[in-house]
Amino acid sequence: MNSEVEQVVKEATAGGGGGGAAGDHSDDEFVDAAGDHPNDITRPSEWSPRDQEGDDDKTEDKVEEYQDSTGNSPSSADFVDERILEKQEDSLSTEEKEEKRDEANKLKLEGNSLYKDGKTQDAVEKYTAGLRICPLCFKKERAVLYANRGQMKKVLGLHDQAVKNCTKAIELDPEYLKAILRRAEVYEETEKLDESLEDYKKVLELDPRHVEANRAVVRLPPKIEERNEKLKAEMMDSLKKLGNMVLKPFGLSTNNFQMEQDPVSGGYNIQFKQSK
Repeated sequence: MNSEVEQVVKEATAGGGGGGAAGDHSDDEFVDAAGDHPNDITRPSEWSPRDQEGDDDKTEDKVEEYQDSTGNSPSSADFVDERILEKQEDSLSTEEKEEKRDEANKLKLEGNSLYKDGKTQDAVEKYTAGLRICPLCFKKERAVLYANRGQMKKVLGLHDQAVKNCTKAIELDPEYLKAILRRAEVYEETEKLDESLEDYKKVLELDPRHVEANRAVVRLPPKIEERNEKLKAEMMDSLKKLGNMVLKPFGLSTNNFQMEQDPVSGGYNIQFKQSK
């Protein structure tokens, strides 16, 4: 009896009514609908669905695009590949580095002239060209190029890029007053008043007599307070609307609750008030 059962199993796994001996199809393989890879029908545990195939390859293809230190991708006209500069620097002599620094300085001066002539975008290109050849070891020279490019972005109304360039300049030269001042101005123009105030304070640490910074540290605190009060009022109004929505099914509203400030602690107590 057992031999008969074994014979039936063999015929079933070999493809059944094909009209030949059972052993003739023992090496046949089942190919799924995708047709790209064979699956042994006698070993279903090894089957793999088509929609899962290639996921690993897709993951490998998703290589994060390199960005330079101011967030520019290789497709950007402002892109500076610091990786190349780093590799080049290892093979340059001191004299060669100085030659490249001098060449970058010439480009900076050309950019300055273009800016004075009102050719702002052309100036940006000169500063970028300088950054692409100035060795990384000359941090202050590179800081000037970034700060100047940041000023051009500010003039062009590209505030986010202006901040990034000034921030890079400050990173390279933490005491670069002009870069800090330019960033403070951009922050104020974009209503980032807290950040602006902090930068103006840094300017005063470097130059206590700086006229614009002294004016700013007097001008900004009231504006910050006014903004905070407005935001607080908007938040309280939103909370009141939410509270009324929750209390309405109970026949109540936020008018039934009164906030009283403790004169000692400055905290608030909520008192329930029954409507008449």
